[in-house]
Amino acid sequence: MYGHFATIVSYPGIETWRSLDALIEGLAAKFPESSAMMVKFREAAESLGQDALEEVYLETFEMRAECALYAGHQIFSEDWRRGAFMAALKEQYRVHGISIGLELPDHLSMLLRYLESLAPGEEMEELIGDCIIPAVRKVQAAIEGRSPYSHVLEALLHCLPPRLASEPEFEEISCRTSSLSLFPILH
Repeated sequence: MYGHFATIVSYPGIETWRSLDALIEGLAAKFPESSAMMVKFREAAESLGQDALEEVYLETFEMRAECALYAGHQIFSEDWRRGAFMAALKEQYRVHGISIGLELPDHLSMLLRYLESLAPGEEMEELIGDCIIPAVRKVQAAIEGRSPYSHVLEALLHCLPPRLASEPEFEEISCRTSSLSLFPILH
């Protein structure tokens, strides 16, 4: 599921449509509300067409810093800790055999691909609770209703583990303290 979300929050291409259909079908039984949100996104995307969807993607996520899908930016802004966070992510991606390609390691698509490779446990909980949820909530608030991609972010939030997804929103994006030292910069 996270891999399909990763494809959808990446720049739109042919794989976007395949992942969208697979995600809608895969979410239907366990997360019907998320599936319905993804149907709304598909309807909006189909009415736009490929070229306009690409424009909407760029306007939504690339034109304003507060809407950028870079978790490190959302959590640390342009503080030096973002660089340390990205270095730690690159190392984890190497360990897990995840190719970064041209994307920065803190892009939501990369975090979701990494999440897909993890077994349930503290590492997954830290990534979701300390990074993905705060970053997605911040971006979601910034684009609220102005883009069909708000359906995607809302659907993603509904699919995350309930205990983590129900944590209170942070006034200022910061990461909670845990005993895990995977990303020491977060603590």
